[in-house]
Amino acid sequence: MQRAQRRLTLLLSAVLAFSFTMLTVTPASAAPARSDGSANRVIFIHGFAPGGEHDCSEYFRSARTHFANKGWRGNLLTFGYYAGNTNCSYNYRGSRDKSLNTVAKVFANYVHDNYSRRNIKVDVVAHSMGGLVVRAALHHTALGTPGFPDTLYIEDVATLGTPHGATDFPCPNWWQQCLDMKPGSPFLRSLPNTMPNSRRTGMGTDWTTVSSFDDAIVSEGSGIAGSAQHEVQYDDGIGHNELRTIRSGRYKSRIKHTARGNAWSSWTQRVSPVEQARLAVLFQSTT
Repeated sequence: MQRAQRRLTLLLSAVLAFSFTMLTVTPASAAPARSDGSANRVIFIHGFAPGGEHDCSEYFRSARTHFANKGWRGNLLTFGYYAGNTNCSYNYRGSRDKSLNTVAKVFANYVHDNYSRRNIKVDVVAHSMGGLVVRAALHHTALGTPGFPDTLYIEDVATLGTPHGATDFPCPNWWQQCLDMKPGSPFLRSLPNTMPNSRRTGMGTDWTTVSSFDDAIVSEGSGIAGSAQHEVQYDDGIGHNELRTIRSGRYKSRIKHTARGNAWSSWTQRVSPVEQARLAVLFQSTT
């Protein structure tokens, strides 16, 4: 009887040891591979709303129409963050007094829960303050900040007129989002100079930042502040909102790529801002 019990004990110990070994050596699912192509879902993120609301469909109508007309195959989605918003693919019922870190946390978990945890990668095109939302989302995910997900598979990001280096445009100080965009704000100081990515989970994020010398809200320097793989500047009468609406024609602009020595190209007639954003998320390297 004792011999049988010893055999059973040894057998159970072996089974438990094998199970523990399998749990410890089984690798996690690999991150999606980076690739060129138009199959990714693209999430468009709007900017600050002085009136506390946006029509997400109207806000990005020009850009989404352009992507579709150019044969984009993935879904063209919109993410909003005001209670008064309408026609958003997903909308967080926040307000102008919700900090950008709060909005970034909602956005990060939205992307993770719907896509990243299913091993699906997405692209992001963000206008104005929306670029700070995705920047903070990737930064805090990489940092492991409590409340943020452990993975975030965002392949490409293009920001249009985002105040990466702050904005002096008058914005009431009683709204937290205005305070977050002020020069020297704790929010902006907390972000690294290099645009963040999710490389710690196996997939990097390729950034393209776009600014205009004729943007009266976000300066040409602020729109490309920080180090991104690709930086583009326009000098051809393109204003802040036109960065998200002009989709055809050619305009005086220049570009620089980190991989090419980080030197500006000469000024030349290049594609429109919306087409530049499309190319930025279509290819890993825009040229």
